[in-house]
Amino acid sequence: MAGGGSGGERDVPAEAEIREVLSDLAGGPAALARLVNRAPDATWDFRDPTQAGWTAREIVAHLADLEFNLHWTARVARILAEDGPTLCPAEPDWRALEHRHRHQDPRVALGAYTLARKHMVARLAALPPEAWERVGIHPDSGRRTLLDVARGFVRHERRHMTRLRELFAAADPAGAGTPPEGTVP
Repeated sequence: MAGGGSGGERDVPAEAEIREVLSDLAGGPAALARLVNRAPDATWDFRDPTQAGWTAREIVAHLADLEFNLHWTARVARILAEDGPTLCPAEPDWRALEHRHRHQDPRVALGAYTLARKHMVARLAALPPEAWERVGIHPDSGRRTLLDVARGFVRHERRHMTRLRELFAAADPAGAGTPPEGTVP
């Protein structure tokens, strides 16, 4: 972290750190669109018999749900509005059932995700640097700044995009509909 840090002052993240996470967040929709738009329809409901987990359809719906509904948006809103709020842990399997991820159209989910992400990036880009140091308390991981939460969401999203590539490759071994390796961050 950059900024003054002596004498009990909080460190304020450097503008470069903020720009980097904003760039990563802003790039998420295009990266997901490259996967979604090139995936053959037959691959959406493939369930890898060698691994537990969601189908590609469920993963895209999950990302949209976190972005568009409560989880990510609620964490940001609470961190910005409250002093040290307790952040709810994610319950992805419950949300997948409750929000019927298994039945959602991945292209519709991509549209919702893209729209919500655009608004979130605009909201975050308007914040002063010191707002990125506002804190929420996560029951599992403890004290998390807004910058920590945003970085965590980028990592979470990238893990799911890696899993999507793996599912599409397993479902379509000829690779006819999947983007070449390395095209998604």
